[in-house]
Amino acid sequence: MLALFTALLTPFTSGGEVDLSAIPPHVRWLEEHGVHGIVPCGTTGEGPSLSFAERQAVIDTVLQHRGKLRVIAGTGCVALPETIALTRYALENGAEAALVIPPFFFKNLSDAGLLASYRQLCETLPQSGQLVLYHIPPISQISISTGVIDGLLESHPQHIYGIKDSSGDATHTAMLIQRYPQLHIFDGAASVFAQTLQDGAAGGIFALANIFPEAMADIISAHANGISTDAVQMRVVAIERAFQPYVPIEALKALFPRITDLPSMSVRTPLVNLTEYESAALWERVRSIVGTP
Repeated sequence: MLALFTALLTPFTSGGEVDLSAIPPHVRWLEEHGVHGIVPCGTTGEGPSLSFAERQAVIDTVLQHRGKLRVIAGTGCVALPETIALTRYALENGAEAALVIPPFFFKNLSDAGLLASYRQLCETLPQSGQLVLYHIPPISQISISTGVIDGLLESHPQHIYGIKDSSGDATHTAMLIQRYPQLHIFDGAASVFAQTLQDGAAGGIFALANIFPEAMADIISAHANGISTDAVQMRVVAIERAFQPYVPIEALKALFPRITDLPSMSVRTPLVNLTEYESAALWERVRSIVGTP
């Protein structure tokens, strides 16, 4: 079954505190609108802006209120000991897998160094612990090469569940699908979702699914039913274009209460909330695309 995951937003109060009480109603709304799973504390969840304790609290809240949804927790940190501790915490408390970005402070990492880091993580995992490698070079500035993946499959195949490819390069995603049929390859770039499904992706993990889950599900439905995905994919691309020039997280949170009818949520600095004028203008552009009253 093709899986649609939401890269879950983390709600903050206007004062910058994590608002744990806002997570359960959003999770329920997502389940009611057809997603199959949620990914807290990743890029969209402003994971690197959260303290270790805050990430634990968000993961706890998600796991307690998950309902029937699958949970892949974002646990990658700059420091390997924190990645190890948070990954074990998530897996031991019920997450199906952990999404682990490369340690992203030092750039131009060698394959040997990155492989050693992931192997040290694997050595600490519970026997059934599963990882989803998080390839997002536009943000991390670090690529997870086939050499690193091959090395992990040689040493710890039982722990490597899949890869989230947020490169935005459908050709790269297709290569991963062809090269690693034993892994679940998830698309992380909404603009190429239809193509990656055609190439054999296991599904997708998307920020856009926080408020437009049906738009992403429509691509899966069209693909599964053998009909053209052109129109539904073009609609998603148009929504993403409407978000420019804002950081996508800022745009998603600006539209969140308008679309979900749930209370508004803030970003945490260094991100900045859109002004009322910017939010209204963005809403008008998006409403013309999705046809929402």
